[in-house]
Amino acid sequence: MTPVTRETAEQIMSVFRESFLHQYHEAFLELFHEEVSFEFPYAPEPYAKRLNGKKELRAHVTGLKDVFEIRSFSEPVIHRSADGPVFTAEFEGHGIMLDSGKPYDQQYISVIELKGGKIVRYQDYWNPLGVA
Repeated sequence: MTPVTRETAEQIMSVFRESFLHQYHEAFLELFHEEVSFEFPYAPEPYAKRLNGKKELRAHVTGLKDVFEIRSFSEPVIHRSADGPVFTAEFEGHGIMLDSGKPYDQQYISVIELKGGKIVRYQDYWNPLGVA
């Protein structure tokens, strides 16, 4: 398996952050493989722990506009796997929770696996206390 280049990881994260920030859903979704597994290992009820496929991811992303508004993302720190199509990105997101008006300040660690240049598995480690 071919390792992910730094340039590829940085480009993916740039499109990920900018398209999510500006709610360009189609550009965001274009990053993902049709059979993507998007996982949230720390998600409490009622949040989903896993989304299977692009259709479920589309519905989830579209629904987030009613939960919070992300106003900024930090530049990610990227760590690449030495022997496979995987990289890890550490970054922060800041915004506001729409139901309460409270700040949304989140630190993310994301483990991202590629297949054919698309994200086929995304493990999103986020702090559930950030939405409490």
